[in-house]
Order: sequence, then C-alpha cells, then structure tokens
Amino acid sequence: MYYYGTSDDENSTVYYLFPISDEESVNTIVCMETEVENGHKFLPKLSKLKQTGTAKFEDKEVQKWELTNTMGKMRVEISAYTYTVGDYYVPVQITIKAYNLDKGRLESHTMTDYYGFSSEVDETDLDVDWEPVVCEEEATFWERHDIGKLSPGRKHHVDLAFRRFASQHNRLYDDDEHETRKAIFHDNWKQVVEHNNKNLGYKLELNKYADWTDEEFAVLTGLRPSSRDLGAVPFPHTDKEVEAIVQDLPEELDLRLEGVITPVKNQGNCGSCWAFSSVAAVEATLALKNGGRNLELSEQSLVDCAWGFEAMGCNGASPDSGFKYILEHGVPTDMEYGPYLEKNGFCEARNMSKLYHITGFGRVTPRNPDAMKVVLNRYGPVLVAIHAGNSMKLYSSGVFYDINCENSTPNHGVALVGYGVRDGELYWMVKNSWGEDWGEDGYILMSATNNNCLLMDSGFYAIV
Repeated sequence: MYYYGTSDDENSTVYYLFPISDEESVNTIVCMETEVENGHKFLPKLSKLKQTGTAKFEDKEVQKWELTNTMGKMRVEISAYTYTVGDYYVPVQITIKAYNLDKGRLESHTMTDYYGFSSEVDETDLDVDWEPVVCEEEATFWERHDIGKLSPGRKHHVDLAFRRFASQHNRLYDDDEHETRKAIFHDNWKQVVEHNNKNLGYKLELNKYADWTDEEFAVLTGLRPSSRDLGAVPFPHTDKEVEAIVQDLPEELDLRLEGVITPVKNQGNCGSCWAFSSVAAVEATLALKNGGRNLELSEQSLVDCAWGFEAMGCNGASPDSGFKYILEHGVPTDMEYGPYLEKNGFCEARNMSKLYHITGFGRVTPRNPDAMKVVLNRYGPVLVAIHAGNSMKLYSSGVFYDINCENSTPNHGVALVGYGVRDGELYWMVKNSWGEDWGEDGYILMSATNNNCLLMDSGFYAIV
C-alpha cells in the first residue's frame, strides 16, 4: 500500500511504505522517499483511452474506457470504469493486462478498485497504524537494499523496481507508453531471475536495455551477410602448422594488458557495430606495430563514407566492409574527423590531413580455435561476426554460452582481444560497442565450446 503526500512547491515528495524480507528479518516495514517533479501521478491518466460505451458497475452508471498498445512482443490492454463528479472523471476500477505475443501467454493482470473520492484531504487520512519508521531518501535506500530482495511476482515490487530503473536510466515515458515499457521490463526481470537461479556459468542483469523491444535492440545488431567474400588474403598456415605453432603460445592472452586496446566505446542508437569492431581491431594492430602508441580512430568516418563497400551506415554492413574501406581509403582520427554522431552524416574524409591505412586483411580458418589463438598472438585483435540475442542483451558477467544461438545467423560485429581458461574450458575475451555500463565494463567473455553464437565462422584480422 502506498501513501502519497505533496509539498507546497512545484515538486512533490512521495513516500513508499512496504514490507521487505531478507536473511535478517521477515516483513519489516520500510519507508523510501523520493522527489518527483511537477507532482506525482498516483492516478493513471486516461487521456489516451477512448470511451467505448457505458455500463453498470456496483449500482453506478459508469463510462467504459479502453486502450491497446503494442510494442514489439508485448501487448498491453487497459480498461477503466469512471463516473463524473463535477469536472472530474473518478475511476472506480482500472484493469491492466500484459500479453507476451511470442510466448502466447498472459504475463500480468492487475485490477485496481477505487472505493472513494474526495477533492479535500484531512490530515487524519494519512495516519498509519504501523510503528513509526525512518524514511530514507531513494539513493540511500538503494545503497542498502539491492533489487535482488524484491520479487517480480509481486505487483508493488514490480512498480518499485521499475521506478528505480526509470530513475536510474533517465527514462521519461508517455502516459500510454509507461505500462507497456513496464511490461517489457517485468518480462525481462522474470527472465533474469529464472536464469540466475540456475547458477550457470554467467549472470544476467536488468541493464539499460531492460525496457527495449526486440525491434529496438535489433538496431544495435547491424551486421549483414556479405554478398561476395572477396579481398581477404589466404590464411598463411595449414591446420598442421597451426597445431605445431600453438604448442608454444601462452595458455592465456589479454591484449588489454599490452596497453594497445582503446577504451570501450558506445555505438548508441545506430547499427554501426561493423564500424566499431573494424576500428577496434585496426587501432590495436597499429598500436602493436608502432610500439604501443594508441590512436583513437573515427568510426563516424566509416559510417559516412563506406557506402561503396557493402555498407549502409547506421543500417548495417558486411563483417569485412570496414576493412575493405580502410584498405582502400584509410581512416582518420576521431579528433580530426569530429565526434561520433549516432547517425549517417556527410563524408568529410577528403578534407583530412592524415589517414591511417592497413596493407591487407586476412580471414581466420573457420571453426579452428587454435588458428584464432595464432592470429591473436601474431597479428592482434580479430573482428568476428556473432549472433547477439536477448540473453546477450542482458549479460552481466561470467562466461557466456547461449544454446539459443543454434540455427541463428550472425547479426553483430565485435572484436576479440584475448582468450583464457576457466574450469578447464577455453573462452574468448570480446570487446563490445555498447558502452562501459554493459557487461563486464563493456566486455563479454564467450565460451569457445561448440562454435558458441557462431563466433568461429567469420573472423577477420588487419595486416599493417
């Protein structure tokens, strides 16, 4: 149950009182307060709902209102019954149903009844029978109470967790969008809890993508199959030679420790993973060649200029499109070309004073982990095409293995920067382009078992 009170200024303070249970106590009443701009919307706005008729509800003549909103795989149906008092539409019941269209099931069904209405509030209306509790500010509260203590099976916990998520990630939703986003968040929360309870080799979390639709997430996976696999030099070693070479290679390799890997970047709302993975590989390969001097090269220049190489800017490209362009035209630094824009722009490459080139690029022998190790040790990072699905979207930590990648196609470009062994199993260290606030500081560890997520099918490395 929530009790609401407002201050006299433009903002309001909302006090949440609810029980929590942990290892130390059961059903302890806690209080959290938070500041809300322009007043708290503790009643749903019905402005987007359409009146569909009238009905009888508990001996009252009421109006019926309805709204259906679909985003990706989630459909939310809202219905409301109201009566009028002067200029007010007073709700008597509001029902919200959330359906998962992919799974063909009802994900949540909430019904709220309103038993009274008054335009005036008496102080006694806010009296609480519980023992006095100290109300903590929201930031302090979440420092002490992890979201893991909340349950996706309790409606008020879902409301609380979603509010925290929206505040943490600066989300501002339209009134008709709010419930649909919450339904997506709730569906992902259940997936996270179900997965993490299995104690597999990796964990999921409610990260910044927890309220995204599949269609929105697909924008980040802008890799397309190549119509012609031309330009790569043949891999210089036979399988037998690779077997001999790998005997002298280290059991583990992390090129980040060599100081040649630039910080993790963020492609934003643009399908430019192909540009970021290409640039990540070229930056490190050049640094290995020039004695460790790092260069921040321009992904935006590839987005703007590589259209003649099976690239379509923010709409994706082939895995090797970036290498083909850099081989032919070179790539400038970020500082000279200008900042990354998250959108297609005008090509300014001809106005650059300095362009960095590669002399060629090779393709790693498919599905040969030892060949991948040889390339990482002798040439540097490898651009690989993988399949990034919903589990990877919510990845938090650990060695990732997704059986659902089977029978999929590559849709995302990333850069391999090393390998290691955990519990006797080989894994790859992968630099992503979704920002440092995703995964393990922007990285994901991917199992090398069974060509996990197609990682071993299409690997390219730069030659300088």
